[in-house]
Amino acid sequence: MGKKDLTGLKLKTEKKLPEINSPGLLKRRVGRPSKPVNECESELISLKITPVELAILKEKAGLVPIGRYIKHYLRNQSDLLK
Repeated sequence: MGKKDLTGLKLKTEKKLPEINSPGLLKRRVGRPSKPVNECESELISLKITPVELAILKEKAGLVPIGRYIKHYLRNQSDLLK
């Protein structure tokens, strides 16, 4: 085989991505199913508190984000959202 002879070279088969509308692509759903619209948390509430109150909240929350701590407290330890 010479330097420029490519007859012994084997080509790999070319892989293509599936078409957008292919049936195999539409069947598979990866991940968890989405929540129903009435269970989605989409509303936003804003609070202004003093720096002392923020320090107390940070101390009580520990490593948990403050918003998540407040939401857990309101849902489980108060009757405000029931």
